[in-house]
Amino acid sequence: MPEVYTQPKTYNLSGGIDLSFTDAGAPLSDDYTTVVILHGTAFNAYQLRKVHVYAHENNLRTVLLHQRHYAGSTPYTTDEIEDIKQGEMGFWERGSAQLAEFLNTFIKQERIPKLTTEGRGGIAIMGWSMGVVPVLSFLATAKNPIISIDLSECLQEYIGRCILYEPPFLAFGISPPPKCPNFNPWEEPDISPEDLPIVFSRWISSYFDHPCYDPVTKSLSISATIHDYDGRPEGPVNSISSWTADDISKGIENDAVDVETLKFMPSMQQTIQELTTQALFDNKNTQSCFPAVKVAHIFGTKTAWSIAWTENEMWKKYQTEPRQGREMQFVEIDGWNHFAHWDYPQQFMSVVADCIYSSA
Repeated sequence: MPEVYTQPKTYNLSGGIDLSFTDAGAPLSDDYTTVVILHGTAFNAYQLRKVHVYAHENNLRTVLLHQRHYAGSTPYTTDEIEDIKQGEMGFWERGSAQLAEFLNTFIKQERIPKLTTEGRGGIAIMGWSMGVVPVLSFLATAKNPIISIDLSECLQEYIGRCILYEPPFLAFGISPPPKCPNFNPWEEPDISPEDLPIVFSRWISSYFDHPCYDPVTKSLSISATIHDYDGRPEGPVNSISSWTADDISKGIENDAVDVETLKFMPSMQQTIQELTTQALFDNKNTQSCFPAVKVAHIFGTKTAWSIAWTENEMWKKYQTEPRQGREMQFVEIDGWNHFAHWDYPQQFMSVVADCIYSSA
């Protein structure tokens, strides 16, 4: 497979904020969709680079954004880190405003196509893993005091889809049942801070054989409980075993982990739970903030239990609660783990395109 990794660019935003990104460039069409992808914890945008190769054949333009505190983007200040510890909603409001400014700058500089009534063109925002939280924040902040009405109205002419790719329970602010027997590297006292990144990497990139997998339907059972998933610390095969030393040094940022894990604290988890409700299930908010935007969930049958169980819980919530929130689809892919964009980039981009175009 050819390697493509364009030179990073940087947008200088207001307040001295820099956001670094790479851009696959425009396909040869006038109705392509720009997919802005936000990475998760520890793994930065570099290890998503394979998606650039297969963007154009799907009429997509991929933009890989390095989030704050990652390579080329402005680190969080001491005050911002304190806001994370305290679970301040203002932290997410500022982040959403910065994302809005980034999108507005990209729209103006690149002159990308607007969203059409047929669902072509425009922008789709995708969050991977904990990168889902900024997407939820963006959809939740109907009355964000930092985003002007003019900017909000402008973005509504472009944003048509949001994709939640492999989110763990921490991305929604929900908790597993008490005494959950499954391995969770963030709660293992015997793992040293020095060893945590590599233990986490092997676990989250593993292929797991969940007992609740149905070989007939090629899906995970919707009646599964927390005990019906493969909760081992590591599967027999993992994605990062194929990584070179260069992939690891450029694609994993251990220094960011200490700050990122502050979002797992109860105070911020409560705030993230509020964002989830507002973004997806609150009718008043969803009708006033990007009301036409639909949401797709993408996850694999061999992903870590923390994602498989979470998507099952979210699907049940979507099915059982009154349909007053945002329209959602759940796309379960047989055989995929948390790193489908690395192991199956061509198929992955085809699924992304289907999520954007087939439900238009």
